[in-house]
Amino acid sequence: MRETSQSLCLHETSAIAMKAADLPFGKALYAVFVYGTFQLANVAVFVQHAKSFERPEDAGKSMALGTVLNALMMIMVVLGIMTVYQNPEMSRQSVPTLFMVQQGVGSKFMTPLISVLIILGAVSTAVNMVAAMVKRIHDGLAKRRGNTETPGKITRTQILAALVCCIADFLIAQFGLLTLIQKAYSILAYLAIPVILVPYVVHMAVTRFDTKK
Repeated sequence: MRETSQSLCLHETSAIAMKAADLPFGKALYAVFVYGTFQLANVAVFVQHAKSFERPEDAGKSMALGTVLNALMMIMVVLGIMTVYQNPEMSRQSVPTLFMVQQGVGSKFMTPLISVLIILGAVSTAVNMVAAMVKRIHDGLAKRRGNTETPGKITRTQILAALVCCIADFLIAQFGLLTLIQKAYSILAYLAIPVILVPYVVHMAVTRFDTKK
């Protein structure tokens, strides 16, 4: 009960500090846009693990449900970060989420739990990313060779591609999590605008949302 009261006080204090600070709405909205374009670059990675909808209406339901779930998760993250918003050590943390949990309610239980979840999240993301790269490399080489390989059989090309991707990921990770998020993610987001966003918007405008051939 005491920890919950402290958490509420921290939320109130952080809210007051945020109101007093110069935090323009336009800058926040632009950050949301950049984050959205970054996610566009990840869509192709997850498509290979997905199945087609049986009806077009199912896509709308999926988007609505995904919007609600993502909004709830983002609200939970924001409320959590507000508890450590004014902590001077926050800006020096390599894993802010872990620091947030360690300073919050039930830290003894939540710290090992969030650590396991971070590991699982990293592994699942790595599997998706590496699998996507392996598939693109393997399919591209298979087309050049005339698709002579046995379907379902793991080839040396796939093993080599997976090994190269894992080594590259490991080397990139040495720059640090915050550097990747602050620099690499934003670069990828800006690249996605001319490569994915603009062509997609033009395509939808010309085809009237795929209703015109």
